[in-house]
Amino acid sequence: MKPLLVAIDAKYIHKNTAVRLLKAQSSIDVDILDFTIKDDPDAVYDAVIAKNPLFVGFSTYIWNVETVMTLTRRIKRDTGIPVVLGGPETSHDARHFLETTGADLIVKGEGEAVFDDVIAHFSKGRDLRHLPSIAGRTKKGFFDNPIEEIQDLSALASPHRFIEDGPEMGKRIAYVESSRGCPYKCSYCLSSMEKKVRFFNLSQVKEDILHLLENGAKTFKFLDRTFNANPEALEIVRFITENHKEGTVFQFEMTGDTLDEEIVACIHENAPKGLFRFEIGIQSTNKETNRHIGRTQDNEKLFRIIRWIRENDVVDLHLDLIAGLPAESLERFKNTFDETFALGARELQLGFLKLLRGTRIRKEADRFAYVFEERPPYTVKKNHVLAEEDLETMKNVERMLDIFHNRGLFGDTLFPLLLRLPQKPFDTFLQIHKAFHEKGIKERGYQLHELYAFIDDFLAEQGVTEWDRDALKRTYLKRSRTKPKCYFAKITDKKRRGRLIRMASEKTDIPYEKLQKHSVLTTYKDGYLLAHYQDFQSRIVIL
Repeated sequence: MKPLLVAIDAKYIHKNTAVRLLKAQSSIDVDILDFTIKDDPDAVYDAVIAKNPLFVGFSTYIWNVETVMTLTRRIKRDTGIPVVLGGPETSHDARHFLETTGADLIVKGEGEAVFDDVIAHFSKGRDLRHLPSIAGRTKKGFFDNPIEEIQDLSALASPHRFIEDGPEMGKRIAYVESSRGCPYKCSYCLSSMEKKVRFFNLSQVKEDILHLLENGAKTFKFLDRTFNANPEALEIVRFITENHKEGTVFQFEMTGDTLDEEIVACIHENAPKGLFRFEIGIQSTNKETNRHIGRTQDNEKLFRIIRWIRENDVVDLHLDLIAGLPAESLERFKNTFDETFALGARELQLGFLKLLRGTRIRKEADRFAYVFEERPPYTVKKNHVLAEEDLETMKNVERMLDIFHNRGLFGDTLFPLLLRLPQKPFDTFLQIHKAFHEKGIKERGYQLHELYAFIDDFLAEQGVTEWDRDALKRTYLKRSRTKPKCYFAKITDKKRRGRLIRMASEKTDIPYEKLQKHSVLTTYKDGYLLAHYQDFQSRIVIL
């Protein structure tokens, strides 16, 4: 009988690193099963039971905890197989999960240092009552020992060396760590509860990156809560720049106003466009809000660095905001949104505060009159300055922001047009939401030409000229790989069409017959635009 570790991930591409870290540290062989939250719980249960494990361990997060709890109760009720829970969701309210699931043990925080002891507990009866980072029960009641962080991260074996993972590396995100912990103490974040920032050995980080590259990994995401807190951050960036392969992407979470400008300059001078992706959490630009959540932020410096990154257009920039923070009313949040949207990041994630178990903001819920969902992910419903209707307004904006900005369906064309409108961005997206639903367009299952037709009409109603809106027409035709359904009028007059296609043939050396059969011809600004489609490629010709 072997220990069995089970990962139930949000998506297939999100390979669980936690269970692989445990397996890598273990002195005996450990089985792993990977699932996603879309998998049938009965199938997960059957697969677990078929292994007849020494015990089963679940890696638990807010997105899978309810599935894990249901499975745990069923396993304990029907089989008696020991169950161990670990992960951020169970680490800070261990007794609750022991009582409500019947689990035998909770591993709190980092489990690598104690995992062999857990195995010995079930195989040899080792007493764990005095072991740090463990919670459990005895005949006399519960014990819940404090978390003890691993100080020497260089002692950890790599989770990336398992042969069975090799064929899937190019299909999944490769999660890499160069540090653990966070230097900041934001009250809504579990990382604020860690005592100190610790760093992995630089050579180990480089070896992992090279190994993953050599085995086909394409998308790398560093798990560091603040990558630029690492004194070796610049060296890692240089190493990636010198050793990357074409088509790879490396993503980091950065704190923008403390970002070393030498790191940014190094990337701008040496890296190809798109190799690096920065996720910068702004969260709020309100000083009072940031004071309440224990966050310091120099907005002026932060915005200057973000604009510098955007102007160079080498780094793919992703910005984060959190709606529902203390002292940020709807009107004040509009300011945060408008200031941040105007920075021009290609993706602006508008998230909603989640009062996670163990966080300071959850402990202070009464102070700010928070009402939040009792079930995961514990999303805010209202607080001392936000009514439920205010949050619904924000959610309406978030949905339109996702469709008309974050998904990249309009390239870089729509953003400057939206900024030209007389109202500010938040109110613009509210108007878009109202018009979108009045038109009866579905938020899911829409056709691309529907979105373009809608936004073209919306901009026209807002006074944007046809000359300026023609940029959308060009983007729409260019992004297609086959002759698309058009939302605008095409030139169908045979004589004029024939004359223009002959001009395009002379300009491109593409045979007239092919242009006639595989092209879209329309007006464009003061002239005409021809889009030719062949071999799943588009070619735009301005006439």
